Amino acid sequence: MRTCLTAKVEMIVLDLRCDSLQDPHQSVNRTVTRQQIAAVLLLATSTMLAACADPADSLPEPTSQPPKLSATAPISEKQSAGAALMFTEIAVWGEDPAGDVSFASPNGIAIDDDDNVYTIEFQGNRVQKFSPQGELLTQWGSAGSANAQFLNPTGIAIDSEGNVYVSESGNHRVQKFTAKGEWLATFGARGANPGEFLSAMVIAIDAVGNIYVTDWGNGRVQVFDPNGTFLATLIESGSAEGMLTTPTGIKLDDEGNLWVVDRGNNRVQKFTAQGELLAVYGSAGDDEGQFLVPTSINFDAAGNFFVSEVSNSRVQAFSPEGEFLGEVAAGLLQGPHGLAFDSTGALYITDTGNGLVRKFEPLAP
Repeated sequence: MRTCLTAKVEMIVLDLRCDSLQDPHQSVNRTVTRQQIAAVLLLATSTMLAACADPADSLPEPTSQPPKLSATAPISEKQSAGAALMFTEIAVWGEDPAGDVSFASPNGIAIDDDDNVYTIEFQGNRVQKFSPQGELLTQWGSAGSANAQFLNPTGIAIDSEGNVYVSESGNHRVQKFTAKGEWLATFGARGANPGEFLSAMVIAIDAVGNIYVTDWGNGRVQVFDPNGTFLATLIESGSAEGMLTTPTGIKLDDEGNLWVVDRGNNRVQKFTAQGELLAVYGSAGDDEGQFLVPTSINFDAAGNFFVSEVSNSRVQAFSPEGEFLGEVAAGLLQGPHGLAFDSTGALYITDTGNGLVRKFEPLAP
């Protein structure tokens, strides 16, 4: 059913049907959008990046802002038999053009132990730090290639000591900062050798502080110690199961397993921390459990995983075993990227196409 909501608070009901994810070899026919054409071009050119133009030039980048959906826009609600998992949108940051908070293509998002929220902007080339209530606490960065400058940043993560790591697709590197934005270190350069990147995309940090970075153009994951010393390369480039094409999102679960958003192959893959394949989820399409240009992944406290998609403009939720649970904020998002949960279970989504950060609160069934 569709319900037009007039209050600032909205209910988004997740469909709790336990449908299995689609056969990874199934194909679909659908209308081709600009974002999907970009995704095909990215896949076709990924093997030539080392000898061609800077891959950051080919990354999907919103060049114009589509009409923003307000918090009172109609939202689809789906519910089947059984208890419903519900989220309430409790805040929208950046919707007031005259306000102090704005975003230019918000992308990655991370939350520290105090529930402060850090965002990066693909076009804004900066980090912003907010309180849980959305108060701007500090910001740093500008466009450029010097230390503490950024060129198309795409990933952000925070270690156990509160240090902030930012990956840059344009500068092919990772930078390390204090929580106040003081520059500490830079590692990585453009290339295909160990420790180099063809667009450093997204970052995950394990329990001992090792840093996992998706290397978009080289189709791999690279591992570094907390100081940026190269440790290992995981996973090879390709389209077979257990291989990667233009990987983006990456996250470690509570058991130390590594989950990678295999963007070019429209799937999510689960590996051990050493790169051994454990499971594959999804295929290309717009049905439940399928993906078109998936981007980010994160987990709630129950171990359910959430995946954002650029071309399908949605966030899907799955059980730890990969069963489809539902869609968050159906019809509200435009090309979402980053996902993060705070200690209360609140879900933050960077609504990239609408230039917003949205905060959702889970409700008891």
